Amino acid sequence: MKPSPHLNLFEAIAQGIIEAPAGDDHPAADRWRWFADLYANRTWGLVAAIDGFPRLVADQIAAACRDTATDRATIEQWQGIADLARTARTAALSPGLDIAWSAVADTCTDALDHLAGHTFGGLEAILGALDALGHEHETTIAMSFARDAYTAWQHRIAPPATSDRNVA
Repeated sequence: MKPSPHLNLFEAIAQGIIEAPAGDDHPAADRWRWFADLYANRTWGLVAAIDGFPRLVADQIAAACRDTATDRATIEQWQGIADLARTARTAALSPGLDIAWSAVADTCTDALDHLAGHTFGGLEAILGALDALGHEHETTIAMSFARDAYTAWQHRIAPPATSDRNVA
């Protein structure tokens, strides 16, 4: 498999030069909700960006992420997704799709760690998703998806807009 054409971006994130979205210093619930969108957002998520990444499965992953954000996820739920990702990787028709399934597997590992009470990073899944984009699309298109993912994260963590009105 050839390296992603966006290796410099990924190296910069991996080395901490550029902050990855959904960083460890943010609340886990916000991070899990963003991960749900990373897979299932119809505009910038992997379901929109990676040909062959099934919508039904993306929705299942997103539901598990949202359940994890609200402490309703189960180990069995995440193990089922991990099994699906492992099987899907064997049938992936492109390097980008294979890497996307690897990102799903990384998210499953993070979720199982989280459910066991351990800290989770998420960086491997983020890098995998971005790398999948780099393998599937020309630079400008891949970077557009990446920019949208960053923008979605920024909107998620932005403080609520304040009003100039006086509240009585």
